[in-house]
Amino acid sequence: MPTAGDIDLDTPTLALLWAARETGLLAALLRGEGGTSEAADAADVTERAATVIANALVQTGFLRRVGDAVEPTNRALGLLATRDLRSIGRIPAELDRFGAVAELPRTIESGVAPIGPDERIRHRLGAVEALDDRVVEATVDAALAANPDAERVLVVADGPGPHARELADRGPDVTLLDGPAEAEAVAPLVDRTPVTLRSDSLADVSATFDLVIAVDSAWRQSVDENRFTVAAAASAVAPGGTVVLVEPLQDRSSATAEVAATALATGTGRPYTEAEVAGWFGDAGLVEVETSDVPDTPYQAVAGRRET
Repeated sequence: MPTAGDIDLDTPTLALLWAARETGLLAALLRGEGGTSEAADAADVTERAATVIANALVQTGFLRRVGDAVEPTNRALGLLATRDLRSIGRIPAELDRFGAVAELPRTIESGVAPIGPDERIRHRLGAVEALDDRVVEATVDAALAANPDAERVLVVADGPGPHARELADRGPDVTLLDGPAEAEAVAPLVDRTPVTLRSDSLADVSATFDLVIAVDSAWRQSVDENRFTVAAAASAVAPGGTVVLVEPLQDRSSATAEVAATALATGTGRPYTEAEVAGWFGDAGLVEVETSDVPDTPYQAVAGRRET
């Protein structure tokens, strides 16, 4: 989804940042301990490469010159540390994706995506935290339209919980469900909100919710995983309640090519058609399945009701 906190980076800038990060040059430049010559020595790259990249990063606002040295600007803060998810922004996750896409020829030959470093989880969570408020609001509007009177809502795999927090601000009792690693990373943010954080399996959740929502997750999973997720969500929702998936559908979204490339490069999923998602809903016993566009985004909301 579109995110806030930075303008879109073009491919050449991403390539320079990624190459600098992978060689250690970016860390050397961001430490601001000297000029490009010192950074080149620290990263074991040519001085020409360090100079060209440093000049480009000054021009794009990641570095500024201080005498003969360079130092990071506020725009580079998310590249320096990942302790606070709110300060990461979306650039580290974009660099992770760029690197994965660069390996795409080998990945599609082997069928196995490269295993990234552990910090990719925090990068992804930071990007979710940086979602544009207007996009979050539009997504929540679309989800609540399927069950406006929902009092208890379960939000699945929402990272730091931007959608869960927006829902809680509107009145419902909201629970955020995610994996143990994600829950541990986001706990400091969620602890200060009305949202209840859980790291159980979705299959273990009791059927006490009026609305179960998953955003931007189905395309990251295989067909079998999605069938399981929708079936478990249907079991977690009370009779008369609603399950909503917000996804870029293959036959309706303008983001299909971007999502397809990312899915191939990083995981097991792919963009799915409206009919495929509706089929999972039907298999899970959900009825009155309907799809609507989420305004001003390339996403769609698929909703189905559990019979009373």
